[in-house]
Amino acid sequence: MKNLSTLTKSALIALTIAGVGATAIAAPAANTKAVTGSSEAVSAMQSKISLTQAIDIAKQNAKGDLISAEFDYDDDDDNGKGAVTGEYEVEFVLNGTAYEVKIDANTGKVIETEQEKLDKEDMAEYSAMKQAKVTLTSAMQKATQSVNGKVIGVEFELEKGQALYDIEVVKDNQIYDVSIDANTGKVLSSQVDMEDDG
Repeated sequence: MKNLSTLTKSALIALTIAGVGATAIAAPAANTKAVTGSSEAVSAMQSKISLTQAIDIAKQNAKGDLISAEFDYDDDDDNGKGAVTGEYEVEFVLNGTAYEVKIDANTGKVIETEQEKLDKEDMAEYSAMKQAKVTLTSAMQKATQSVNGKVIGVEFELEKGQALYDIEVVKDNQIYDVSIDANTGKVLSSQVDMEDDG
């Protein structure tokens, strides 16, 4: 993927310098796939609002314990002018109710807020998170150090009885999945997310 990424960057520089003209016609179709294949990562890297900023904005609009935050990008979603949009979805829990705040990733404007009662399974997961020794924000810092990129998503999970944080970090136009033990802070795995590779 690195070769494609470098090739894509070279093609984009050539297009910028030479103009669209003949260079665009000569560009191989594989370059187009490489650019669109990592569009979520590119969009997340280009967003003006960071996940941390989105969390701070969401805290002004909802109360409770932060349980998840993620960048959401849908290339089918547009603003009516053909441009794709990205948003952050930040979720809190208070008194058995989940509050989700959606924030525009470029303007920081609150798009909407929703709420719903937690079911029994969600309450068990939330209870386990409250007992975890590592906080969600500490896990985000650990993932940033591990990959040296920009965190775009974090959530607590119980996987086969193990409490962990599943964190998405974008670096070099690729999304990495980082799993961190919620009780020790140890990085359990860190790998490129093949599902987002296109």
